[in-house]
Amino acid sequence: MLSAGNIFGIINWCLTLISIFIFILILFIYIKIRNQERETDVSILLTMNTCLSAFLTSIAVIIMVSSNIFKDFLLYNIKFCYIFGLFYDIFECSIYYSYSLQSFYRLCRIIYYKNKYFSSYKLYKMLILIQWLLTSCLLIPTLIVNWYIRLPSENYCLIPYTNLIASFYLILVLYSIPLLTIITFYILITKYIHSTTILQIKQRERNLRDLTVIKRISICVFILICLRFPTIAFIIFGILNGHLYFLTYAIVGFVTASCLIFIGLITISITNKFKKEILKYFNKTTNQIQPLNRQTFNT
Repeated sequence: MLSAGNIFGIINWCLTLISIFIFILILFIYIKIRNQERETDVSILLTMNTCLSAFLTSIAVIIMVSSNIFKDFLLYNIKFCYIFGLFYDIFECSIYYSYSLQSFYRLCRIIYYKNKYFSSYKLYKMLILIQWLLTSCLLIPTLIVNWYIRLPSENYCLIPYTNLIASFYLILVLYSIPLLTIITFYILITKYIHSTTILQIKQRERNLRDLTVIKRISICVFILICLRFPTIAFIIFGILNGHLYFLTYAIVGFVTASCLIFIGLITISITNKFKKEILKYFNKTTNQIQPLNRQTFNT
């Protein structure tokens, strides 16, 4: 009979696999759009940066879960296990910082729309590189100070929730800084739109569209952080009881896998070009099925 941990492991493995398929689908849609339009769209570039972060996180999660339920291959080399845990945290951290970068782009499009440099494709390619370097620099010290360990109840390595200083550092770096950054950009954009009275109609419409996008980004990040409350709850539980609940990491893994699916679906939902391609495909499929049904009926 399977234990509760193994059941959670199998569910988490399946959910993470679904998220991987979603991000592969998004990649194929992106390639199709690039081949059709052959233009450089900054918003799509930044969206794909978020998808890359989420895809790499999904790959890391499915490897850790596989090590947990199939064979403890990540423990063959404990130093590699620590480094792999670090990469997982870097990938996850990059998801939230990539949303901050998207918000910065919307800020520049609205407030600094006259300066074309702030909307240039080359600038954001450079900023994406800086974002990855920044997240790496913020998290590499956690490996140097030996915060990563083989988790007692799991067959992979991460920073344990029982290490309070390390856990609060991750909460600050992963969630708090990106959320505060996005909220700040949102406030600046809102104030600018309400304070500016003389604007061309087209510019105002574009500003309102960008404001809508940043609202969706803010809501998305807020929901992702809300879904992370179980992590904080388990940390508090560990402080009060002196030990963690035995299914802590399994439940957090379930939340993580659900978050990754949510990121993929919300990305398709708020990206018009992706949504149009999906709808175009389903409309095409429906149009192909209807003549077949009519032919069968007539026969």
